[in-house]
Amino acid sequence: MRVGYFSKMGAAVTAFFTPSTFQLSGGPSTPKELVPTKSVAIIGAGAGGTSAAYYLQKLLQPEGEPLHKHQLLYPTTITIFDQSDKIGGRCQVFFTTNPADPEKNIPEEELAIEVGASIFVKVNHHLADSSKDFGLKVKKLDDELLAIWDGDKFLFMESSWKLWSLLKGLARWGFAPLKLNRLLKSTLDNLLSFYSSPASYSSIHEFSTAHNLRSEASILSSEYLESHGISKQYAEEVVEVATRVNYGSNLDDIHALGALVTMAANDAQQIQGGNFQIFEGMVAKSGAEVRLETKIARIRKLAPQSEGEEPQFEVTTTGGQKQIFDYIILAAPIESTNIDFDISLPPQPKVHYRTIHATFVRGNVNPSYFYTPSSPVSSSTPSAKDFPTHILSTNSHAEFTSLSIQARLSNGETITKIFSPEPLSIDLLDRLYSNRTWVKHKEWKAYPKLMPIAFEGEEGGAEQPEEVVVEEDESVSSEHKQAVFEKKHAKQKTQKEEEQEAQKKAVEAWGQVEVVPGVFYVNSFEPLISTMETETIAGKNIARLVRDRIVGHCPVEKRLKR
Repeated sequence: MRVGYFSKMGAAVTAFFTPSTFQLSGGPSTPKELVPTKSVAIIGAGAGGTSAAYYLQKLLQPEGEPLHKHQLLYPTTITIFDQSDKIGGRCQVFFTTNPADPEKNIPEEELAIEVGASIFVKVNHHLADSSKDFGLKVKKLDDELLAIWDGDKFLFMESSWKLWSLLKGLARWGFAPLKLNRLLKSTLDNLLSFYSSPASYSSIHEFSTAHNLRSEASILSSEYLESHGISKQYAEEVVEVATRVNYGSNLDDIHALGALVTMAANDAQQIQGGNFQIFEGMVAKSGAEVRLETKIARIRKLAPQSEGEEPQFEVTTTGGQKQIFDYIILAAPIESTNIDFDISLPPQPKVHYRTIHATFVRGNVNPSYFYTPSSPVSSSTPSAKDFPTHILSTNSHAEFTSLSIQARLSNGETITKIFSPEPLSIDLLDRLYSNRTWVKHKEWKAYPKLMPIAFEGEEGGAEQPEEVVVEEDESVSSEHKQAVFEKKHAKQKTQKEEEQEAQKKAVEAWGQVEVVPGVFYVNSFEPLISTMETETIAGKNIARLVRDRIVGHCPVEKRLKR
């Protein structure tokens, strides 16, 4: 666990020797009769939970004052729980070696390789601004070369001479990249409008409507691209390649918004030493109490102590510790928490998360695996230094989704990361590498399946029952015909259709940011889009909602006008 960073930033981290009751810290005490202190529990220390804590504390701070320097206008304590031993959630790094490793040619900042959530881009304002504010070192990635592999040959390979890459792309795909770029710019402009808006949103439906994202989120990528004149070749060789590596999805099982976001990779960058440091910084700046390696067993709703008061919530850990909070922020996929909720939650939807296998290999990639005399890119095997940094595969018989060089060592070896839908076989590794020093593997639920969303008031989900036809028979009364019709029609509402209808209702319920009064769900935004940056957008949105609730229930609100 990295507690040194928290100490430097002034955060209170209590991971060991925890007393039987939680000790919350919310700044200097304030007379309760004036401004009662509110308490917020955040379940999950990933991008969504840490950003919710960071922005909530920032929103409650007197305007123009730095965090922790003065008392909050509305005193609020924040406690973050996570069953893991680290901050960052699904944003994880793989440490290839130890800083004490005798091989000193590896810079320390390159020891940490992102498992997932590898990059962010310049227009990701929350991540970009936070990394600058926290003094983190940024590594630019735009000079890395990319190639597209179909399982037999390279279809396209970038050149270090950018004009040559542009001309090759124009020859292969025509003006399809320009058409897509126009669609991408329009969608990104809509999404980026969140940063200039002070509004908060109560549901995924409301957010999508306000930022004009519903049409892209409610249609399959394959249908969307075809309807906008994007050639099938470009869609399959470029767009689908991006959706496969970023979301483990082909164009026929991801909505268009997800596909467009994967194409917004200009100005790619990452934090040296790991992107998770952004979220460590958010926690530190928030002043929240952090309870790592702490699993929540139960959340129970308590009756108001007096008329007119809001109910509170009792949080119990698996260790039996209990604490009462005014608000709960769920910042982890609800189906993975295994928490006993005694708060009348609506039925949970079935959310399918993609299982991704990441394989890390130190050794020498065998170029002859990729190059044959018939290769349209090159008839000769290139040197190791000319080998592409990223090889991404099409939806073909390719044996992996992507292979990326993460570090080049002075002895000629590389450290590579391979994404695949299944574990890699020894036979494949033998063919991919001429030698291997070590191989390590990581499997995790990376992101949700981004299927088209049937927004409130729209048709979708279960197929409609076929029309029932009743044969005419003059000897049968009209009343009897009607009875037969209704009976047959009722039978057509099969169990599967009922399950689909129940699933649709559950999705709509969990599309609400505040699933029940006082309980907010960060991951309600994930069916729309799932990235580090959009998790922070969801976190900030919830921070605004909780801020409004705290301010609205403060008895001296009007007297505290600045």
